[in-house]
Amino acid sequence: MKVVVVGCRGWGQIHLRALAQLGVDLEIMERDREAARTCVERYGARKVYESYSSVLSSDADVVDLVVPHHLHRDMAVEALKAGRHVLVEKPMARIEAEALDMINAAKSVRRKLMVADQFHFDPAVRAVMDMIREGRLGRVHTIIVRSQTLGRPKDWRTRLEEMGGGALIDGGVHFVNTLLNFGGDYEEVKAYVYRASVPMEGDDTAVAIFKFKSGAHGLLYYSWAYPNAPLLPSYEVVGDAGSVVEDLETKRRTWSPPRYRVYGDPVLNGRRVEVPDVDVFVEMFRGFLRAVEEDAEVPYPPELSLRDLRGVLDIYRAARAPWLK
Repeated sequence: MKVVVVGCRGWGQIHLRALAQLGVDLEIMERDREAARTCVERYGARKVYESYSSVLSSDADVVDLVVPHHLHRDMAVEALKAGRHVLVEKPMARIEAEALDMINAAKSVRRKLMVADQFHFDPAVRAVMDMIREGRLGRVHTIIVRSQTLGRPKDWRTRLEEMGGGALIDGGVHFVNTLLNFGGDYEEVKAYVYRASVPMEGDDTAVAIFKFKSGAHGLLYYSWAYPNAPLLPSYEVVGDAGSVVEDLETKRRTWSPPRYRVYGDPVLNGRRVEVPDVDVFVEMFRGFLRAVEEDAEVPYPPELSLRDLRGVLDIYRAARAPWLK
C-alpha cells in the first residue's frame, strides 16, 4: 500500500515514524527541501512531491494530511474525490459544516476517512470504558479530565482564522474525546474560555462542565497557560461504588520509546490495573490501513470525530466565544 504524508515537519514526522514500522510504501509532499531531505533519510520516503495536484494524480492509495486546520476540508474532499482514502490530523475541521462535507464526500465515493487522534487508541481509555460499562464503579456521578502545560504556539497556531479557535480546538479536542468516551451523550454544557497569557488570537484556557444524559457530570480543564505545571492525573471517574484515577508513576513513563502512550494506567479503587504497553500511533495507523485493505469500518469513525468537534464547539458556544456567530 502506498501512503503519501502531506507535510513532513513537526507532527508529520510522528506520522512517518509510525507508518515506517508498518511496511507501507512511504512518499511525502513537502516544499521545504531541507525538511524533505530529513524525512527521506530518516524514514525512507521514496518520493517527494512539491504540489498537491501531483499527489492527487499519483497512484497513492492513502493521503495523510498533516496540515493546518483551515485546509482540512478542502484538501480531504479533493483527495476523496480523486479516489484516495484519507487520514487527516485532528481536529476534523473548524466547524460542523466542514466536517459534514468531508463525511458526505467519503460516503459518496466509498472511500475511507479517519481523523488521527491517538488518544482514542490508548489502552487505558479502553480499560476505563470497560470498567464503567461493567458497572465496577457503580453509578458514575463525576468525571474529571484535565491537561495543563505552558504552550508556545507559533505561526498558524497563533491565528484564529486558521485554527478555528485556540488551544481547545487544537490539543483540547483530544481530551474532549476522552471525556465523551467516558461520559457518553450529554444534554448541557456550561463553560468559560479565555486567553490568560499566551500570545495568540484564540483561547489558551478552557473550563467546562458537561451534564451527561446518564445523570453524571463531567469537568474539563485544558490550558496552555500553566507555568511549572505539576504532574496531576489527566482522568478521574467517580461512582457510588468505586473510583478510577490515572496512575502518576506510569504516566511519567509515557512517551518513552517504545512506550508511546498518552495516559498512565488506571488505578481502580486504589489498585493499579496494568494495561498493555503499545505505540498508540502505530495502533492507530494499523487499524486504519486494515480497514482500507479489508473494506471495513475505520476504528475511529468520522461520526465520532464529528461528535468530538461538536463537543469543542458546544464549549465555545456556551462560553459565547466571539468568533462563533
